[in-house]
Amino acid sequence: MRKFGILGIALLIAVVILAFGCGAQGGGGASASVSNAPVKGVYANLPAGRTYYLCSSHQAHTYFTDSHIALRYAAEYFNVNIVASGPDAWDTQAQAQAIEQAISRQPAGIITRMWDNSPLDAIRQATAAGIPVVVTETRMGETQDDIGGALTYIGLNNYDCGRDTARELVKHAGASGRVVLMGNWGASNTDAKRQGVEDYLKENAPGWQIIATVDDKAATQDAIEAGKSIINNYGSQEGLGIIGLDSSSGTGISQAMEELNIPAGRYTIVVHDREPSTLDYIEKGYIAATLINKTATDEYMAILVMEDWNNGGLKNVPLSSDNSAAGITAVPDNMYNTAFAITKDNVQYFKAAVMPDVKTSLYNR
Repeated sequence: MRKFGILGIALLIAVVILAFGCGAQGGGGASASVSNAPVKGVYANLPAGRTYYLCSSHQAHTYFTDSHIALRYAAEYFNVNIVASGPDAWDTQAQAQAIEQAISRQPAGIITRMWDNSPLDAIRQATAAGIPVVVTETRMGETQDDIGGALTYIGLNNYDCGRDTARELVKHAGASGRVVLMGNWGASNTDAKRQGVEDYLKENAPGWQIIATVDDKAATQDAIEAGKSIINNYGSQEGLGIIGLDSSSGTGISQAMEELNIPAGRYTIVVHDREPSTLDYIEKGYIAATLINKTATDEYMAILVMEDWNNGGLKNVPLSSDNSAAGITAVPDNMYNTAFAITKDNVQYFKAAVMPDVKTSLYNR
């Protein structure tokens, strides 16, 4: 199994770009502008008007706000069309149908996510049709067959992210205590994070006891009710810690505390993701830290990998006399990103009001 960090693959692609003569292209295509993406059209040898698809469920979830910003940035930077398709809410069957519909349009590539195995057959159809596919955010297994033969997975090692989360709890609350875990159990990424939390505490902080696990279904109202359940059942315990492993957990437990008149700081709360309300609750002191995936990097790197693959660079790295016939690809199986902690010290840099406003007509959602 090949593993490669994001920085390593970026350097690899930079070398490939130089070696295979990819140059900057003039301002053809749709009219758009963005101050932080001065280059428009990196791969001059590819046909104009090429289109990539992001096919996923949860398209309207605030968790993916930075993903959509990144894809607008990528559309401008590479001068390509990018279309986001799939259901706004949780529906992995509809996500699979979105991939199948994208295949019929013969796109330059597809980005998708594997919350479960529902998209697997559609990914296989795409790869069989010669369409490059990159899986981001979550995957179901360790081999390329587990992601339908997609080029690579770009995103967190979710198990390691769980370990990082437990480490953050110990950092803020000390070496011992009692902790409740909340998350959307059954989603592959959340389950892997949960296992990471459990293993880290067992191995490195045995003074911590996991006293309950609560399902919040990754939905705000359910998370609020889950938060109230935690407070009513365990809130009187001294030194209580709460870990939330999906993007609704932070809002849920914090809003539950407000509604039940529990003061900020009563519990040590470490959660995931960067919903606007989660960041607000960090500022208010309810949440000690939230760990985020660098989701924007995942989506940008997915387009970069597929652009270079289509241009021939990654496809033709001389690993053999004929990579396709040999059944080998130069793209690492896993390009693992790393989690990053947002706390009261740096939260101001992540608020929606200060995020770049990337304007483009090349991204359609």
